Amino acid sequence: MAKQKKYVTVSKNDDALDYRTIANIMSSNGDKMNHATVRNIILKSFYKIAKGVAADYEKQLSDDQLKTIAKSPQFQTAIIELMREKNE
Repeated sequence: MAKQKKYVTVSKNDDALDYRTIANIMSSNGDKMNHATVRNIILKSFYKIAKGVAADYEKQLSDDQLKTIAKSPQFQTAIIELMREKNE
């Protein structure tokens, strides 16, 4: 059985960036940032997306349920794929 990724990386032209790499890029561009902050910003963004989708479908989900969805690699991957399709 294939090992599942614990988190999604951010990819540009198939060169995936992990949280630490993103933090280093941000810091070198003048925005002091560590990998935990990057992770928190990304998860907060996915939380907002999950909350919006739930509202669109009139689903009443608890804060904990939304956080679980936001952390889900499957959810994150699906959103990223939708965004890529939209940009193509």
